Amino acid sequence: MKLLWSIALLGMALCLGSQAFNLPGVPAIFTSEDHPISAVSAGVAEEISREFVKYLRTGVESERLKELGRELRGSHSKKAIFTETLVDLTSADQYFVCTICRSTINVFVRTLTDGELSGPNREAEAKKLVLGFCDYFSIATPEVCSGLFDLNWPILDFIFNETAANSQSFCGMLPIPICQVQQEEFNLTLTIEGDFPTESNSDLAARSPQDHLVLHLTDIHYDPEYNAGGNADCDEPMCCRSALPQSSPTSSAAGYWSDYRDCDTPKHLILSAFDYIKENHKIEWIYHTGDVPPHNVWSTTRQGNIDMLTEIDGLLTEYFPETPVYSCLGNHEPHPANVFGNDEIPDSLKVDWLYEHVWKLWSKWLPAEAEATVRRGGYYTISPSEGHRIIALNSMDCYLYNWWLFYNGSLIQEQLQWFHDTLLAAEQAGEKVHILSHIPSGDGDCWPAWANEYNRVLNRFSGIITGIFSGHTHKDEMNLHYTEEGLAVAINWNGGSLTTYSNKNPNYRLYVLSPPTRQVVEHFTYTFNLTAANLQPEQQPEWYLEYEFTKEFTEDTSPAGIDKLLVAMAEKPALLRKFWRYKVTSADPKLNQGCDSACLSKTLCRIATSNYQKRTRCRELQAILEKSLENEEEDEEDNDDGGAPGLKALSLASLLGLLVASAVLM
Repeated sequence: MKLLWSIALLGMALCLGSQAFNLPGVPAIFTSEDHPISAVSAGVAEEISREFVKYLRTGVESERLKELGRELRGSHSKKAIFTETLVDLTSADQYFVCTICRSTINVFVRTLTDGELSGPNREAEAKKLVLGFCDYFSIATPEVCSGLFDLNWPILDFIFNETAANSQSFCGMLPIPICQVQQEEFNLTLTIEGDFPTESNSDLAARSPQDHLVLHLTDIHYDPEYNAGGNADCDEPMCCRSALPQSSPTSSAAGYWSDYRDCDTPKHLILSAFDYIKENHKIEWIYHTGDVPPHNVWSTTRQGNIDMLTEIDGLLTEYFPETPVYSCLGNHEPHPANVFGNDEIPDSLKVDWLYEHVWKLWSKWLPAEAEATVRRGGYYTISPSEGHRIIALNSMDCYLYNWWLFYNGSLIQEQLQWFHDTLLAAEQAGEKVHILSHIPSGDGDCWPAWANEYNRVLNRFSGIITGIFSGHTHKDEMNLHYTEEGLAVAINWNGGSLTTYSNKNPNYRLYVLSPPTRQVVEHFTYTFNLTAANLQPEQQPEWYLEYEFTKEFTEDTSPAGIDKLLVAMAEKPALLRKFWRYKVTSADPKLNQGCDSACLSKTLCRIATSNYQKRTRCRELQAILEKSLENEEEDEEDNDDGGAPGLKALSLASLLGLLVASAVLM
């Protein structure tokens, strides 16, 4: 029975390509209290596994399996899980992912228990089973499923033979209410020295002519195989590589400057961004918070990732030769994607090759003593000037798709303890600290057990932490960190992404830092409209300042000031709508879709969440927002005089459509 825990991992690999909607009998909204729905999911998963194993062994489909197959095949997309986090999926989508996860585990349990996967042909049999399941329920294309299996099987096979954990708790790790099960084995508690804060952090440095200007680049996702004019409507999770089929409409052709439709970044877009930054901004240093390779997670290679990391580092050196670049690792840097090992695994499965390579790239800006931690785990610290310290973490210790967490989750304590000790030394030295971490701790993909201890460390040392910088979500956003008592103590600033994956405009950020503390006192987001740029491929995109934070929202960028801003957003939904617009980089597909009340509530909650399982402040703000939206609706009804409805913000694509329509009518 030692194998059962890790069998769940293959279920997750399959779930990486799935989304669902409109499943019969599934409500539009559910909460963690919807035990009946959880029971339905578990029952359906049990039926699927029982009937599918019979089908594998006999080749005969039962009527019940046909019925389940029809329902599930028609209720999900092959791609959405790659472009949206599990937290952002609809309730029905989450139901599908949870059910598929449970089904896959059950299928493996049955085939393992009865001997199919216990012999010398286990790999071939396991692949046959996975591909059969993937095909039957149309989870993803055969190429994607096969690639995911081939890349991940050596790791999973090792874990199969070593772990003693309980397989049934794996799906409970997913950030899906009806799937969650309390996980007791990996509870972590660091020993933290010193006193915790007793009031919210309201420190705010003054602006001055000596302010620093810092560039934040993140989630470049460089695709060296980007094919302008290629197929942007493919069945794989990432498109714009293959040629456009002759039968496809021209509207399916990939844009020159990238594409909203699940495509990554061509080199000429990167060069355009670097050119514009070099010519228009006098930056003092660069924070680069990870994810250079593209989203082809089923077909990566070690050498390919090395080459892309080297090329982007070379471009940064070429364009900004005298500008220090401080980087951290993202989940797409290793091969296979997401998976970072440790000392307890075979050498062939470690990612020491990655740590060694990034040290070669990063060492020109780092002190010699940083080599030990970079080579050990991809993290480091540096004091670039007196009183200023940077700590770059490898946040893959919290990433739920890093399979090694399920092998031995307690191994993450080493880096967290180093984090604590480094902050303690910085405090004693009178330093102010910036933290680089690819994944925000409040993201649904971040393991809450890790996030809990990480937040405890942040809370303890919030008096010296003046900025946290992340990426991963591809959203231009922020997260506020609170103590258990509800005190606002730290801010995580998210740089969005240079990639357009998915349904966004490319962007980068600039921060203004006050010299005494290096606190963020202003930030600017720059972008260009992808629709407009692709209409003129022979011209450079029109990069522009999308917004200046203090002019649009608040001049008080302290944690306490941002908490007040969140209250204002809850009380004034128009302010929250503006934040959402900038969060999605004013991208045409998002603006056309709009943001309804549920979207606004989720947007507000996300800002106030630094641990997905602890959302007290989120719920308080949501309650205020709900009343504000009700009052807004009442005011709209009172002001409705039967005339034409008021205009709302239109995307560029919508405006172009109106122009075309008016031209036809004329």
